[in-house]
Amino acid sequence: MSVWGKYPNYQDIARLEYGRLLWNSAARSRLLAHWLNPEHPYVERFQCKRSMVERILESSLSDDQLDRQLKSEGHSLRAVMREIPPVFGSI
Repeated sequence: MSVWGKYPNYQDIARLEYGRLLWNSAARSRLLAHWLNPEHPYVERFQCKRSMVERILESSLSDDQLDRQLKSEGHSLRAVMREIPPVFGSI
């Protein structure tokens, strides 16, 4: 069975994929500035999970390899990708 399980959440998968695309470009600093803005509704949640979110966005491992690595640490890719904050309009 895939990392995403029997019932994949395509919004979460898209957030991971687009997050990876933007993370590896000049948009990274803008994403961080947006997510760390005190007015962003998920700023506290992001600050708590920031290192893990950055790790999955930077990772060159396949989704399966990354999921196995996270599971050995007591997490899963499916759960961690939900910690990627959404990107709203300007705050």
